[in-house]
Amino acid sequence: MTEAQLRAFVTVAETGGFGEAARRLHMSQPGISRAVGALEVELGAELFLRGRGVAVLTTLGERALPRGRAILGQADAMRQERDETRGIASGSVRLGSMPSVSATILPALLSRVERRHPALSITVLDGHDDELVAWVQTGTVDVAVLAGEHDGLDLQPLITDELLAVFPAAHPLAARAALRPRDLAGQPFILTRAGCERLILAALRAHGVAPTVTHEVSEASSILAMVGEGLGISVIPGLAALTPPATVALRPLTPRAERHLSLAVAPSRAPSPAVRAFLTEAAHASDALQPISSSGTG
Repeated sequence: MTEAQLRAFVTVAETGGFGEAARRLHMSQPGISRAVGALEVELGAELFLRGRGVAVLTTLGERALPRGRAILGQADAMRQERDETRGIASGSVRLGSMPSVSATILPALLSRVERRHPALSITVLDGHDDELVAWVQTGTVDVAVLAGEHDGLDLQPLITDELLAVFPAAHPLAARAALRPRDLAGQPFILTRAGCERLILAALRAHGVAPTVTHEVSEASSILAMVGEGLGISVIPGLAALTPPATVALRPLTPRAERHLSLAVAPSRAPSPAVRAFLTEAAHASDALQPISSSGTG
């Protein structure tokens, strides 16, 4: 059993196919197949059920995957420890993020990390809140951007993101500088399904408002477009609406409603030197990452 075989196995499992794994590892597809096949011979059982362009983990494969990740993580950490003694941050970090963060504050943070630690590689996987929690718990990612509190995870504050009311630009509410939650009662409401819907519903419920949900949509851009067409109003995070279309207006809620974003790691796994370097840079950069509020738009 070799490190190359384990890396091929884990990458096929994560990408769902031998072709995509070959592209990610910069190897030939036959080379990936031979590495996984050799590991299966060593174990005496198949790790994947192979289909047309798709590889699905067997029961053994599902049980072996977290062990394979752990072994590779330890091997990578040893190299990173060596480089750390030389004053170099090296290795890779798998970062789980939500689309609104990836499109706004993450580029500046990754640019800072690249400038200060050119030997550090960051791979970003986009997902929604529940996916991100599962990914960091299972080790699919080393770090994840999460909203709110999460028991069983270590959280490092990243930024605070304001929740904003969204409604058509010609709506009578556009004349107000800020809105109370009860101003939204009784209006057709488009609810996000990107993961922060629990936070939004709780913020409204705290003031006795149960929104009249007529549509549920995952993508913030779709919510903005639907609001612009007069299909309803909504509440979304400010990061998801930094460049809203002219057909909508955004206003802050009063009292102010926020979501707190943090970088989460699993305490059961000691962070590698690469992860520690990334978290340190994020802590130093957090003030500069605060988004410019768009609450006056419209």
